[in-house]
Amino acid sequence: MTAAAGRPLRFREWFDLLACVLGVGFAAWLYKALLDRTDSGWSATWLLRLLVTVVACWLAVVSADRGGGGGLRLWMDRFFSAVGLSLVILYGLAYFFTLGPTPWPIVVAGSAFSIGLTALLRKLMATLAKDTGILLVGFDSIAAALAPPLRDRIVGVLDDDPARVSPGLPFLGDLSHLSEAVAASRPSRIIVNDRKWRSRISARQLLDLRYSGIAIESGPDLYESMLCRVSWDHLDPLDLLFSSSSGGSRAAAAFQAVYTNLIGLGLLLLLSPVLIVTTVLVGLFSGSVPVETFQCPGLQGTPFQLVRFRTRRTDGQFSRIGRIVSRLHLVNLPQLINVVRGEMALFGPPPVRRSFAERLRQILPIYAQRFAVKPGILGWSQVNLRYCEPAPDETLRLEYDLYYVKQESPSLDLDIFVRTLAGVPASSPQVPPARP
Repeated sequence: MTAAAGRPLRFREWFDLLACVLGVGFAAWLYKALLDRTDSGWSATWLLRLLVTVVACWLAVVSADRGGGGGLRLWMDRFFSAVGLSLVILYGLAYFFTLGPTPWPIVVAGSAFSIGLTALLRKLMATLAKDTGILLVGFDSIAAALAPPLRDRIVGVLDDDPARVSPGLPFLGDLSHLSEAVAASRPSRIIVNDRKWRSRISARQLLDLRYSGIAIESGPDLYESMLCRVSWDHLDPLDLLFSSSSGGSRAAAAFQAVYTNLIGLGLLLLLSPVLIVTTVLVGLFSGSVPVETFQCPGLQGTPFQLVRFRTRRTDGQFSRIGRIVSRLHLVNLPQLINVVRGEMALFGPPPVRRSFAERLRQILPIYAQRFAVKPGILGWSQVNLRYCEPAPDETLRLEYDLYYVKQESPSLDLDIFVRTLAGVPASSPQVPPARP
């Protein structure tokens, strides 16, 4: 059995398979004990159905590891993949070989138990695993941003300029001293940050270290996985083009467009009384037009007129009714009209004024990648910087927006929705963004 063509199973994947066996088995036992009234035993057909469900759950766990994201998003990706793959295989066998499908409660519960147990076992293995520390190869902006959360585990730093290394971190010499640094500090992980490492270190040397049991990781990849944002100055447009996330899938994009428009229309109809009453009150008490519009760049920079309630007077101060509307978080309610018209989405980077966006494009060329998706009412940067004081650096907001562009998927949208309701960010915004 292999996890991929030509590659033997790894130790962790055997534990994943065991977790799926236990999860599906427990779901089947509950079904037999609580819902099955036929008193039938465990026939060979039953066992074959359960085996198919186990394999589908295991494949979902293994395949999800190649994508980005984590937490709720990763769990949802694995869960829906497991359920969908199980149903496709089971009903395919039922069609071609007249094999009755596994009852859907077992498929759903078994997938949930398997994915949850897999996550618990992996966390337990990571806790029990011996970690003798981290060696940083190169100390650039990425390493400086990662140093605060990893400080207690960093056993050494290699860099050509000792002055760049943060105070308190052990400096072990330049990049040519890699072998001596590994022998002295005996790290379990090496994080490569220097962009020019290929001119100083041979790839074969790093490969030999990896085969010896030392994990080799890329600094930008670790930055993204730990902080749930993308280092803007290390991002190449090709990283977005060849991203393995489902955001690159046309089917996923089409599915997102469908549920965005349907949910947006439903919310607009449901909240139309609030929208009408607020419009009337703002118009009466402010003495001016109740809504205001701004020109903003949308998908691929296409301009559109953003609609929102007017909350400030001509002198820039909040009006009395505007302050109430702002406190009730109703300012952006008219943006549902933009969603229904297809100019915005429910989830995505926040809309910005055209003049502001053009200025940022001149300063940060990568800023244009932010418009690879539609702007949204809710978004990854909005939920992570919601309570950030003082006002966050625009490059920090950009890093969260680029993470959404790179990892765009329905499960990430669900993650944003849940975190928005709970008020829980994905990472600490206090860690400074990477800078050139």
